[in-house]
Amino acid sequence: MRVHVVFYGRLKQDTGTKQAVLDFDAQALTVRDVVDRVVTQYPALRPLLDTVACTIGAELVSPDQAVRDGDEVGLLPPVSGG
Repeated sequence: MRVHVVFYGRLKQDTGTKQAVLDFDAQALTVRDVVDRVVTQYPALRPLLDTVACTIGAELVSPDQAVRDGDEVGLLPPVSGG
């Protein structure tokens, strides 16, 4: 199964890339599984992931949301401003 991960905001800076393509052997996959793999590849993100929102396509999803082959999972850091 192949999943495209898009890093937004600070996450893009911390990973040094806008996007990653991850391959999984699993037939069943959740957003949490994808995030766990991201942390393995980009350990600098570990302290930030408790506050990251996740999307599939343009829809906000929970960590338990199923991911399908070819999905684009977006990781969005918290935004503040005024």
